[in-house]
Amino acid sequence: MFEQSVERMTEAAKLPRDVMLGEVLISFSGRSCVVVENYRSILFYSDTLIRIQAKNCRVVFKGNRLVIEYYTSEEMKICGLIQSMEFE
Repeated sequence: MFEQSVERMTEAAKLPRDVMLGEVLISFSGRSCVVVENYRSILFYSDTLIRIQAKNCRVVFKGNRLVIEYYTSEEMKICGLIQSMEFE
């Protein structure tokens, strides 16, 4: 109930959803790099699969030679040959 109220207020005030609701923000740079913001934790990491926990979902990246170039408490950069991304 509370989350629905916050979501309605966010939409009415035209505020960014990623800031107000903590939603995951994913920015691709071609097929080789992606920046993920507002994630909570890394659940699984290999050179072919990276699974990340966000506030409301899990995000899975599949590919080859995947590397987490850097990560902070707020964002991470994944590089490699990204073949797919899906939400769980």
